[in-house]
Amino acid sequence: MWHKDLLGLGADDHAQYLLLAGRAAGQLAIGGTASGEHLTLQSTAHASRGYVRAQDDLQLLSDTLRGSDGVARLGLAAASPHVTLTGDVECADHVGIGGAIPTPGRALNLSRPLPTTPGAQAASFTVYGTAPTGAQATAGVAGAAWQQGTPTIALVWGLYYAAQHDTSSPVISLKAIETAIGTGAAASGALTASWGLFLEAAYWTGAKPTTSYGIQVKEQGHASVTTAYGLKLADQTATTVRLLELGPATPYLRLAGGGAPPAATSHLWLNLGGVLKQVTEDAINTAGAGFRALRVPN
Repeated sequence: MWHKDLLGLGADDHAQYLLLAGRAAGQLAIGGTASGEHLTLQSTAHASRGYVRAQDDLQLLSDTLRGSDGVARLGLAAASPHVTLTGDVECADHVGIGGAIPTPGRALNLSRPLPTTPGAQAASFTVYGTAPTGAQATAGVAGAAWQQGTPTIALVWGLYYAAQHDTSSPVISLKAIETAIGTGAAASGALTASWGLFLEAAYWTGAKPTTSYGIQVKEQGHASVTTAYGLKLADQTATTVRLLELGPATPYLRLAGGGAPPAATSHLWLNLGGVLKQVTEDAINTAGAGFRALRVPN
């Protein structure tokens, strides 16, 4: 008698076996009976493995996905944090965060949070340097733009950021970049110097630019703008104030500050023959009553 000739083969009367065609109310597959035993699924008996595929969504009732070492690497939860990663993460392609769609041209894509979020930030970084001994350099954000390949034309920016007002609400401040420096209450070590913005010396080991600019300020005004500043420096409070100093150790031009200068004296100094001299008001009336000439002492 052939197996196909038996009656009742389609009856689901052996609940201890998995029914590959499916069973009403679902099925449960259990691997072992003792503590710590496993259920192992293997794609093929062949040495060249295929995949174990989940045709539909995969739900982890334990909320934990472990690595081959048994360590919990991915934790899922219904409450925040919804996803917890343990260990190092390497992404070979592209990442999108906050609803941003990963694009081939960007390694990281960030989208703004919900509009109702106060103090919305695309990304926030806090870095602590905590080496107990030896030297340590701590950077909040460090990176480089390194153009390679053979594009038809290349534009390379180390840092590019734009701030745009695009709302019907009033915006009292629009800044593409804002920096701040300072010391905390626990700072007791000596601090030699500080910079709000520091441009390191350029280095040219290959092609050289025809013209190189440290800082260039382009048009900041408009026909509808009341007042436009290309560069504005506030006065400073210190023992010695140098609002502007151009040139070598003995500068070509110096603009001092720290309060109003004495009568008939300016805060402007000029380099004459290698000697820095202060520009003052000439005591001689050279152009009639009410006019005074500026002079630089010999």
